[in-house]
Amino acid sequence: MKIYFTCSTGDFFTHEKTYFQIRNHLISQGHLLTRDWLPHTAKLLHDGDTVIRDIKKIYRDNITAIKEADLAIIEDTVSNFSTGHQITVALQYHKPTLVLWQGKKHRQFSQMFIHGIESDILQVSEYNLKQLDSTIDTFIKKYSDIDEKNRFHLVLNNLERRYLDWAQFTTGKSRTQIIRDALRQEIDKNENYNQYLTSH
Repeated sequence: MKIYFTCSTGDFFTHEKTYFQIRNHLISQGHLLTRDWLPHTAKLLHDGDTVIRDIKKIYRDNITAIKEADLAIIEDTVSNFSTGHQITVALQYHKPTLVLWQGKKHRQFSQMFIHGIESDILQVSEYNLKQLDSTIDTFIKKYSDIDEKNRFHLVLNNLERRYLDWAQFTTGKSRTQIIRDALRQEIDKNENYNQYLTSH
């Protein structure tokens, strides 16, 4: 798959090994990074070169890379405006997005602004290094056939139909979207299914 991967350059040397673990894992699994900027930037930072020469071009390159990607993965342990903006842009372009936070760094994790985003394609995950690769692989497998559409006939009883009518009226969502949202919630919380994805 084509994947947009980014992270913060703030406190870079503390997290560099983890950033490269993510990058290298994605490449080793056969995925294409739509903007593979990490090796070049790491070299500049190690050389002490922190001058940003053309931020407008960098911004355009990132937006283009997001548009071209199938999925977005953002390591956001060092949260800042840049990564937050890229998360927003990815969701605006309807790219399934995995936001990663290492460990229990954020005391108010459940109250952070990102949790206010209502999107069935956003996954926010805290991780440790042992589970990092499997967290990424599980997310990617969820969306490996995202463009494939399947139609089937759903038979509802009167209670279920009345609920969908009420929910459509009160939320403004289509019946299809209401059913998809409920199914996606079940998929995301089902640990057995997530374990199944990581074992195949």
